[in-house]
Amino acid sequence: MLSVRANRRLAFAIGILLPLAETARRSGDLASWWLWIDDWLIGGALVLGAWAAGARRAGGLRALAAAWGLAAGMGYYSLVGHLLRVGEEDVSGLPGWTLVAVIGLGWLLVLYALASTLLADRR
Repeated sequence: MLSVRANRRLAFAIGILLPLAETARRSGDLASWWLWIDDWLIGGALVLGAWAAGARRAGGLRALAAAWGLAAGMGYYSLVGHLLRVGEEDVSGLPGWTLVAVIGLGWLLVLYALASTLLADRR
């Protein structure tokens, strides 16, 4: 399992990189904000959760777990949505299977981070 320190670093990294990567992927159609705003919400939650866990605030680890839970739930929705369209080319020009592989690996990493956070209090 990840240490709390490594978990926080991962949350900061994903919280910053995910919204930037999704905005770059959809840069040709930023007017359709409802298609990328979820990644900014996930990113914001992860950054806030990582900050709360590091600030030793009461409930800091719970806030980080909630952020990972949000990322896991929204990531599942994204993964299934892209799986249903795996044969289509993505808006970025990438083949659908490439995006499914990236989202799937990211989702597994999020689940691992969530499990690490939930078990952190017991160590």
